[in-house]
Amino acid sequence: MSVGNVSLLFGGVALFLNSLVLLGKVDSKSAGFFSLFTGLLQTFIATWLLIGASLEEQFGLASIYLFAFTYLYVGVTFILNLDGRGVGWFSLFVSIAAAFYGAMAIAGSDPMGALTWFFWSFLWALFFFGMGLEKPNEALTARVALVLSWLTLIVPAMVGMAGLMNGWYDMVWWAASGTAILYFIVSVKRTKQAVEVV
Repeated sequence: MSVGNVSLLFGGVALFLNSLVLLGKVDSKSAGFFSLFTGLLQTFIATWLLIGASLEEQFGLASIYLFAFTYLYVGVTFILNLDGRGVGWFSLFVSIAAAFYGAMAIAGSDPMGALTWFFWSFLWALFFFGMGLEKPNEALTARVALVLSWLTLIVPAMVGMAGLMNGWYDMVWWAASGTAILYFIVSVKRTKQAVEVV
């Protein structure tokens, strides 16, 4: 079992809970504690894996900190009821970094990894617009976060830990990703229409 999959799993659960906060289903302070615990866990895992890692491995492992510091920042913000604009502007940096990792995945002939990173870049961009620029996109961000928590984190982590990564999984993942993209496009259009009506 890969320790990295443990990081992905709990990152997915934290993202799932945070999406429910945006949907008004979970108390922000309650979810904040889980985000804080997840951020601490991911920071420990990333630091532990980085010790003795090669330069090439360090580049990939360092990406864990993008998630870890996001969850730490969100957790503290939720618990202390802080202004969310700091998280929003931090999310802009993370969105750009995620897009870079996606481009590197393309260069490394890893299309699944590239799309995953671009999914995350899109999500962090939504956090930037919603929290950093204070645009009314909570419903859209919640739906995207909810889908991506399972599609890119929870399910891949569980499948990876179970040793079930194979061609069949890849086919299902690509089909689900295509469906998610269509769903996101429709959601963006509906959000835009709702804003125009208001």
